Amino acid sequence: MGKANKAGKHTRDARGRFSEAGFTLVEVMTAMIILAIAMTAAYATFQFQHASFTVQNRVAEAQQNLRSVLEVMGRDIRLAGYGIPAAVNLPPGLLPTGDNTIRNIRPLNRTTGADEIYILYLYDMDASLPPTNAPLGMGAYANSLSVANVGGFARGDLVLIRNDQSADMFEVTQVPVAPTLNFDVGGSTNLYNSLTAHTPFSGYAGGDTVSKARFVRYFIDDVTDPDHPTLMLDRMTGAAQPLADDIEDMQVQYGVDSNGNSVIEAGEWTNLPNAAQMPQVKQIRLFLAARTRMAEKGWQDARPALADRAAGAADSYRRRVIENGIVIDLRNPGN
Repeated sequence: MGKANKAGKHTRDARGRFSEAGFTLVEVMTAMIILAIAMTAAYATFQFQHASFTVQNRVAEAQQNLRSVLEVMGRDIRLAGYGIPAAVNLPPGLLPTGDNTIRNIRPLNRTTGADEIYILYLYDMDASLPPTNAPLGMGAYANSLSVANVGGFARGDLVLIRNDQSADMFEVTQVPVAPTLNFDVGGSTNLYNSLTAHTPFSGYAGGDTVSKARFVRYFIDDVTDPDHPTLMLDRMTGAAQPLADDIEDMQVQYGVDSNGNSVIEAGEWTNLPNAAQMPQVKQIRLFLAARTRMAEKGWQDARPALADRAAGAADSYRRRVIENGIVIDLRNPGN
């Protein structure tokens, strides 16, 4: 009998007839099944690795959002009260507690939502904007201020004039022309320049210090886009701006040095200090919860309980949480 050569070509048998060599249908089907199994395994591996990579990226993004918040908020909290000799008068309605004065911080506590915090300090650390002074002083209820240097000031800036006993804050309403800052009494968006905001303001002497002020509010906006709660930074002169995405909770506790030993003990932490305790607040503990940008099918988790707010319902988001709180020293506490 003739046999096929190694190349699988036609060969002649003993009778002179041609025979054909090749793959049978069973062999072809077997090969296709093996190939399909291999491709399925390869795709499953790729899909698993891709899903794992995506999850890791989203978790890393949540972690980075927390780092960004801590960096920015930590700086503002440490500086709260810097350069402020006494409580600053504000127009009614700006602060959540119903009063209209602030020296360093003002809390807003919630047990069914995220907390808020207001922070005030002098902003004169920028080398391009050192403090200046008021050569001619400032009379009671004046709507302009003569300054030694208008460089760095712009419309919408909050400006503090202060001496060792008092401080008043105004909003610049006109692009300054040397040597004057204009305040347009009663004309600012938040009425910083209203007469009632500065009672019993009696004027400042020549040489008193004039500086930019940083007055900010941190809060979580979970209304505009409920699927993506955002930590907002409100500079208190216009629209708030997003600071970090997918921050679903912020809780704040206040360390009150009630016995004056400069140590915050376990029983001296409170979620809402009263007016008498505010000058004794020496530390702030910040709790934060961030979640991934998108839910993950098959995953179960829930927003954890932080401070005095209960945990949330189960959902499909992964989270990164500062559940024990980050303690930040208030460098300028007291009155």
